[in-house]
Amino acid sequence: MVDWATHDRLYPPGYHAIDIRYRRMSSDSSLPYSVALNKKHNCRSRAKQSKQFKNANMFSDNLLQGLNPAIYFYNSISVNESNERNSKLLASYTLNINWPRSICCLSETDGSLILCEQERCRLLLFTSQLVLRSTCGGTRGDNLYQFDSPWSVATLNDNSSINVAVADTNNRRIQFFTIEHNGQFLYKYGLVTKEKPYFIATSKRYFAVSCENGIIITFSANERTELSKINFKKISSTQNSCELAYCLCMDPESSFIFVSNPIGSPNVIHQLTITGEYIRAIKLDYRPFLRISSLAFDKRNRQLVIADSLNSIIYSVEHDLNEDNVEILLKRSDNLNYPQALCISNEGHLIVVECSVSTEHTLKIFRYHPCICHSRLTTSSVKTSETTSVRSMIYQR
Repeated sequence: MVDWATHDRLYPPGYHAIDIRYRRMSSDSSLPYSVALNKKHNCRSRAKQSKQFKNANMFSDNLLQGLNPAIYFYNSISVNESNERNSKLLASYTLNINWPRSICCLSETDGSLILCEQERCRLLLFTSQLVLRSTCGGTRGDNLYQFDSPWSVATLNDNSSINVAVADTNNRRIQFFTIEHNGQFLYKYGLVTKEKPYFIATSKRYFAVSCENGIIITFSANERTELSKINFKKISSTQNSCELAYCLCMDPESSFIFVSNPIGSPNVIHQLTITGEYIRAIKLDYRPFLRISSLAFDKRNRQLVIADSLNSIIYSVEHDLNEDNVEILLKRSDNLNYPQALCISNEGHLIVVECSVSTEHTLKIFRYHPCICHSRLTTSSVKTSETTSVRSMIYQR
């Protein structure tokens, strides 16, 4: 006996019971992944399972092969637990420094150092023994002796006087000062730039300014006239953020410019002329984990000295050879923590500033070239035997 009330409730008008059963027991081709309920099926067949296991094993092998260089690199730069005093570290200064962004040596005859402090918008003048002599700025603004997030400082010889060039980033200008006999900063003149300036590099006759949007502007040191405005993204065909500025340095003798993208991967150092002619690119093919945060030119050894803030490493690259060498100079085991910028003093020391959110902001002096100003003369250099070749490609333009 059929319960017509229940029958009408289960099957709406126009459908019969046998039609509903048929639809439930068969597959509907109009619906995706529809399978008849009266059939047994297995979505993970043996063929699919074996293929997946094979791909998983291949993925594990490739992952392990890629991790081996990373593990070796990490072990080579890791800190060695030792209570012995680091013979490479000569001096350090940590008192009242907040976000140091750049460091430069005053001149070839004077061992004084000039530190650019971004957070407090000021310049600090130190002796070669890290004794504070004077300061400049300290107030955020756009007037004389004021800065707004200064990023870089450099020195150049203008006739008989010494000029200090400061990249006043947010004010979009370059300020120039001279150092008086009492160590005080004396304002001389300023240059206004359309883009925000970040990095400054100098030689005996020229200086170059790296600005946002990949723009590099070169000037004559004596006349302070603009020589060329280089759009580096166009001549190098590199992928770059539109607001990024390139770090750079210059050969003091030939005035060649060496430029690198601080967040680029893989790392490449580009060599240009003062007028923007592209010469070549040096690729760090066998050191994929190295990064370039700051560049300095060592005129004694004719090589580039590079600070890697990410891995806390300082290394060198000999640029003027067909087969270049990368050589690690300092690492974490040498009490190096997040180097931000560096320079080489006239005494042959390596001057480094360190800063990050997780470390103490410090100015340090390391042993580099042989010097007569310290008693420990047995260690002639901080260089180690960790060398590797890189590929230098010459581009014909």
